[in-house]
Amino acid sequence: MSVLDNAKSHFDSLETKAIEVEEWDAIVYATPFTMGEKKKLWKHAKEDDIEFMVRTLILKALNKDGSKMFSIEDKITLMNHVDPTVIVRVVGEISVADTIDEMSGN
Repeated sequence: MSVLDNAKSHFDSLETKAIEVEEWDAIVYATPFTMGEKKKLWKHAKEDDIEFMVRTLILKALNKDGSKMFSIEDKITLMNHVDPTVIVRVVGEISVADTIDEMSGN
């Protein structure tokens, strides 16, 4: 196998995160970020932290069946009618990289 094959295999083995959000009576699922997704979000990170967080939630939050939990049409509602501390916490959990100990199973 080539290094690229190994890199793709590693990415394919990464697990979907399950984030319990008691305030919403829901579990938010999130797959690991791709570089394409990071590129899409990066321009918002430079311009507006709040929009970046809401767009991250829209892009990455999934239902158990893998369908999108939110759509871009939900952006205004998420920005104006949802507890920002919950959004910040969920996006933080979506965005956090596993530690070396977690990756090695410790």
